[in-house]
Amino acid sequence: MAFLKRKHPEPEIVAKVIFFLLSIALLLAGMLGDSLGEGGDSTTHYLYAKLSWNNSSYLFNHWAKPLFTALSAPFAQFGMKGMMLFNILCTITAAYLTTLTAKILQFNYYYIAGIVVITMPLLLPVTLSGLTEPLSALLIILAIYLYLNHSIFLSLLIVSFLPFVRSEGLIIVGVFGALLMVEKRWKLIPTLAIGHLFYSLIGWNYYNDILWVFNKIPYATMSSVYGKGNWTHFINQLYFCVQPFTFAMIVISFVYLPIGWIQNKKEMPWSKIFLTYGIAITFIGAHSAFWALGIFNSMGLNRVLVSLFPVCGLLTLQSIHALTNSYKNTKYANRFVLFFTLGILVFPTLNNPAATKFHEAIFANKQHTFLGHTLMPYLKQHYPNKQYFFSETEIGLFTGEDIFKKELWLYPGAEVPPKNMQAGDILIFDSLLMAQERNISLEKVRSTNNLIEDTVFTLTNNQNKLTHYHIFIKQ
Repeated sequence: MAFLKRKHPEPEIVAKVIFFLLSIALLLAGMLGDSLGEGGDSTTHYLYAKLSWNNSSYLFNHWAKPLFTALSAPFAQFGMKGMMLFNILCTITAAYLTTLTAKILQFNYYYIAGIVVITMPLLLPVTLSGLTEPLSALLIILAIYLYLNHSIFLSLLIVSFLPFVRSEGLIIVGVFGALLMVEKRWKLIPTLAIGHLFYSLIGWNYYNDILWVFNKIPYATMSSVYGKGNWTHFINQLYFCVQPFTFAMIVISFVYLPIGWIQNKKEMPWSKIFLTYGIAITFIGAHSAFWALGIFNSMGLNRVLVSLFPVCGLLTLQSIHALTNSYKNTKYANRFVLFFTLGILVFPTLNNPAATKFHEAIFANKQHTFLGHTLMPYLKQHYPNKQYFFSETEIGLFTGEDIFKKELWLYPGAEVPPKNMQAGDILIFDSLLMAQERNISLEKVRSTNNLIEDTVFTLTNNQNKLTHYHIFIKQ
């Protein structure tokens, strides 16, 4: 029975193996699945990145986020799978950096931090997309890691470019600026302006406006076409985004903050407070205010919280550190951490509202299947070599055209039919986007003398909503 006397593997080694396996699983899910992302903004970001190699102006599109477009563009040339690979690498690296940061902070069981991040339910669908949150999360945790590791200038340089990955990067810039003032690092504050200065100069010639980085912000409005919600929306959503075990630890971390402050005789490092609690409070607080007040075109989307996931991982490890320190017997502390780790591994796979939506993330949605296997084959068979005009961005995944050319993509109030439509060209009217958001009515299109309706397709999407696609031919 000699095998009974063998030593169990070290917990840190086990954690590294689990993290490696989760990373491989994430990679395989993205590369072997047939998903084309969740659609909407995911598709639009992907197309901006892909098409930027042929149209450099897309590298300065403020909505598309210039730095994200530039960094993801080489991957996007290989299609949506390439874009997903970019986001997968961002997510894995961000999770790993969370572990390294937890180690710098000297947290007990720091080595499970990466597992905590990578098992957050919302991470999978957002990573397997063309969305900007994975890169945002990576740069935020990289900046935190570098600052705590005393590479402060490099950290601030990265932070200065965050607004060109996601607009709420300005919030993170503010947190780092406040930290510099508290620590009296006055000379380093101008570093936070480098990103804006850089993009102001390189985009000056394109816009003929050196202040385009401010004037072209698409969310700079004190109203929102998406309405507004309640103040607790994002806190409630955080529960579903990170799962109950992790959410409980995050809540406990805020209970611990004043206790830790007192225990450490008010000598807790400012950097630790600002770069964990400070970022979490300002980020969630700002988004809560935007949504509750109905400003800055906030849609109340829970996916914005993915940028915060590495910070949530640090807050979770802060709680685990505090709780395990209270155990006099390390055996019980180990059991607690084992139970917690098993919980965050298993819970996302269960059938519950806070679980990971594996099928939706990995496999093609109904809209993409319909467009790729029904609508576009019909058009290419019956109307080959014709120009297609439409508002639905998803169609751009299958046409191979630069859909952002104003003469092809029908914006709100666009002229119908477009002046450049030639005889035989196709206008695709969809009852969802074109009618509800573009303010182009079906009646208006049907009343146009030189447009003849060919046929109509009906799609029932994943949310059981009907979308009608009317095909019109220019005479």
